[in-house]
Amino acid sequence: MSNPYKLYQGTSGKKELDLRNELHRLLYGASDEISKGKIGLLRRMRADENGELIKCPCRNTITNEPSRDFFCRYCHGHGYFWDELKIVYYRDDDSFTKKEGNTEEFERDYFYFEYNVDIRTSDFIIEVRLDKEGRPYQPVEREKVFNILSADTFRSDNGRVEFWQIRAKEEQKWSVWYGVKNRQYN
Repeated sequence: MSNPYKLYQGTSGKKELDLRNELHRLLYGASDEISKGKIGLLRRMRADENGELIKCPCRNTITNEPSRDFFCRYCHGHGYFWDELKIVYYRDDDSFTKKEGNTEEFERDYFYFEYNVDIRTSDFIIEVRLDKEGRPYQPVEREKVFNILSADTFRSDNGRVEFWQIRAKEEQKWSVWYGVKNRQYN
């Protein structure tokens, strides 16, 4: 009986790339590679023992929507309680496609995370302000919030998760006076 896995053994010593190791080298660097990972935050929505998100008391009792008239200091307008975790990611903002005018029906950014980060579509990615060396300013300054549209795992041939690819869209900054900051007065 022949070995059914012989097809995947390769020829003359060639072996498949370890994508976990390659992404780790990309994010954190190695002796022959400069790190390209950015430090940020993952805003993870809190869930109860049933997996339901924990609602903030600022939600309207009639519409069940978070308050849009006043900025809630607990949920920041998301409507749920959350915690933030430090993360390292690589971001592909697709700026080449945007400059060429070949945008899809919505602009999106792709984020790449290591296999061991647990991400849900209810979470948010927070971009923080970094100094010239790539370290976050202290105290941490949150610059952009990205709403996760899809969180996909990429697996190797044997089913092992190699990395996460996140498709996200930047959320507009919250303001009581929507659009007033962008108006120009003479």
